[in-house]
Amino acid sequence: MGRSTAARRLIAVPGALGRNVVASLLFVVDLVTFMLQALLHWWQRSPIRNRATRRAVVVQILFSGIDALPLLLLIGLAMGMALTPPLLMAGNSIGESEELARLLVVGLALQLGPLLTALILIGRSGSAIAVDLAQMKLNREVAALDLLGIRLTDYFVAPRLIGGAIAQLALSIYFGAVALIGGGLVSALVFSAEHLALLPALAGAITPGDGAIFVIKNLIFGLIVTGTACFCALKVEVSRTEVPQRTQQAIASSYALVFVIAALFSLLELP
Repeated sequence: MGRSTAARRLIAVPGALGRNVVASLLFVVDLVTFMLQALLHWWQRSPIRNRATRRAVVVQILFSGIDALPLLLLIGLAMGMALTPPLLMAGNSIGESEELARLLVVGLALQLGPLLTALILIGRSGSAIAVDLAQMKLNREVAALDLLGIRLTDYFVAPRLIGGAIAQLALSIYFGAVALIGGGLVSALVFSAEHLALLPALAGAITPGDGAIFVIKNLIFGLIVTGTACFCALKVEVSRTEVPQRTQQAIASSYALVFVIAALFSLLELP
């Protein structure tokens, strides 16, 4: 009896795994469809002339971007001081300054920067957006807007998608600059002033292809973080206990998608 039960459980594992994979793929398809529909409808409503939506975009950029600058400054300096001095010391012994500059730019600014920035954006903005929209749905504010002929996606979803994407890109650039320059200056002050000679080479280590991939990756990260928060929050129905559940779903899904996308970009960037 015990063996048959164990066998049935073992056989059920592939089925459960397959169902989870299918559910995850359907979630991604629904999420992408949700974001595309929100952005397309927002664009068709002439957003350039709509003061309310422009204001919503600016507010989201301020909340997701400007308010996160002190935290990004601290983390960027910490990562720069932790990684830059050892690499610069190793570079002095090797003598390959161009390769070292390339390693610093790719590893710290182009790879680590977008990922850490996205994780911070999830913790700060993703959770806040999910709670805000879930409470609106629960308090029937969404239904009231529909009765007034106001589409939720035009004023609360699309502006957050756009503002979050812009904030993610700006914060990632800020993080990379702080980490590279701050780490180089600290290394020069603590170890050797010769390390300052490497700073001008950092800008030349970035190719146009690197810049394009960096921009695309960050925009996708920003859309994923804010889009997942909006998508999960609007699934709330009638119970207040759904708010923390949907918020947790948004955060966990955002983390998973960001890491998967980061891994895919890393594979695409392999020579």
